[in-house]
Amino acid sequence: MRCFRVVESPIGPLTLTWDTDRDAVSGLHVHDQRERDADPAFGHPDGGTCAGLDDLEGELGEYFAGDRRRFDVPVDPPGTPFSRAVWAALGDVPYGEVTTYGALAAAIGRPRAAQAVGTANARNPVSLLVPCHRVVNAAGRPSGGGPGVERKRLLLALERRTP
Repeated sequence: MRCFRVVESPIGPLTLTWDTDRDAVSGLHVHDQRERDADPAFGHPDGGTCAGLDDLEGELGEYFAGDRRRFDVPVDPPGTPFSRAVWAALGDVPYGEVTTYGALAAAIGRPRAAQAVGTANARNPVSLLVPCHRVVNAAGRPSGGGPGVERKRLLLALERRTP
């Protein structure tokens, strides 16, 4: 079963999704990324039964306050083996730093797959937890997909301000 909760954040409302069968976060989306009420993949609104969402909400509050650099909640997003490899490599990009799509492709052993890496990055269902905002284009600028360019800039600025 999945349950979800919408919480406010400095980058707008976030929809947090917990999979009780896997006992892990399965989604973290900026509210305007999808229409939640029309998508059964998000499950049921949390009525206080998904304790993992309490932990996630607390960790997000610490992140936005500049007090957390890495998340401890279990994360298990659905995805293809290629996407999962990209997301695992994203987890290795240090807080406050960026990488490019090409460098990420090379990191997973697929140096010619920068465009496919970009697609997997844009489909990341657990943005922030798997930090897709830390990937920039070859020119060094935030681009496309995920939480949107302006939100990526805000997240990168937050991470640069945190000592």
